[in-house]
Amino acid sequence: MLATSAFPNILEAGNMGNTKLPFHADHIGSLIRPVSLSQAQKKADEGSISVADLQVVQRAAIADIVQKQLANGVRAISSGEYDRKYYFSGFFEKLAGFREVSPVPWELARVSAPPIAALKQAGQQYPMAAVCDGKIRRLESPYMDSWKMLRDTLPREKWGACKFTMPPPCYFHLRLAKGKCYSPEAYSNDGDFFADLAVAYQQEIQALYDEGLRNLQIDDPTLAYFCSDEMLAALEAEGEDPEALFTQYLQAHNDCIARRPADMHIGLHICRGNFAKSMHFSQGSYERIAARFFSTLDYDTFFLEYDDARSGGFEPLRHLPREKNVVLGVVTTKDPTLEDRDQVKQRVVEAARIVAAGQGVSLEEAMSHIGISPQCGFSSMAVGGADGMTEVKMFEKLKLVQDIARELWP
Repeated sequence: MLATSAFPNILEAGNMGNTKLPFHADHIGSLIRPVSLSQAQKKADEGSISVADLQVVQRAAIADIVQKQLANGVRAISSGEYDRKYYFSGFFEKLAGFREVSPVPWELARVSAPPIAALKQAGQQYPMAAVCDGKIRRLESPYMDSWKMLRDTLPREKWGACKFTMPPPCYFHLRLAKGKCYSPEAYSNDGDFFADLAVAYQQEIQALYDEGLRNLQIDDPTLAYFCSDEMLAALEAEGEDPEALFTQYLQAHNDCIARRPADMHIGLHICRGNFAKSMHFSQGSYERIAARFFSTLDYDTFFLEYDDARSGGFEPLRHLPREKNVVLGVVTTKDPTLEDRDQVKQRVVEAARIVAAGQGVSLEEAMSHIGISPQCGFSSMAVGGADGMTEVKMFEKLKLVQDIARELWP
């Protein structure tokens, strides 16, 4: 096992492996992108530079942001998601059987999905989707080069402090219109589609593990959308059964991580959207989904958005099972203003009391399975980030997370 002990840090909760919480102070993954990277991405999109040229800029930007994370004591160490244009890109479109569509034409889009509905109202199309036209096969690793861009900035003994992110299996299934996610020539039903997709995930996770990855995070705003009354009503109007769809998505998640190595930590981050300029897409308490969400999913740690009233109260955390972890996103990336640390500490203790009561454990035991982080990434897209958010302010936010964690977990 690649231990995290190479980074002696009071914010570490323990060695990663199965249900251990890696860090009491964490972050979601994406970081403010340097101008040079955004410009290179734009040139690559226009065809004025090659993919290889873009990767040179990406590697340099990742090496730089890793050193800045080290200098600021930030954990986990991420690539900032500088290896991809969108937080959800780089996987599906590199599997055999998928083709990339950009932008997504309206006849392919599911207008009941909150991100599609919000963008349509704003007069924008969804930027990209991967449509399945053939049997899904993983002929090569979609993310190996991306993982190595991060991994190779550090000596081997420090790889364990890194975190890598992937999109969820249900990502495009919800965002594309019913019957448009895959062609009838490729699959006749959702079950077969998700079964083959799960095999590709299992193979990719094992390959990344074999090359040193020990901390993986799946980023899925899709599941949080099921907290939205508006989306549920719209799905029913389309003839969908929201409960059956939610059940299918939970199973798809579990199938994708079913063969993960025993000493690999896998977390799940859910939020309500973090598009360009930190646009969010839905709201609603976790209460509607919490019991099934927490009891069904096989993830070690749940990263939950809790930075404002969109997410409701902490009461749904009473359903968190023992030995599972929750990282509370109580610091926002949508506003550069720093939160009041005493108020944040009070909120975390409030959440811990609810967890403790629900599990029948002490407050101290509940706190050992809780961490804090920003509610989402700082730049989930090549062009994005909150108005007024700079790299300096970003690191001030991350330092605030660390400082609060030191006081809560001395």
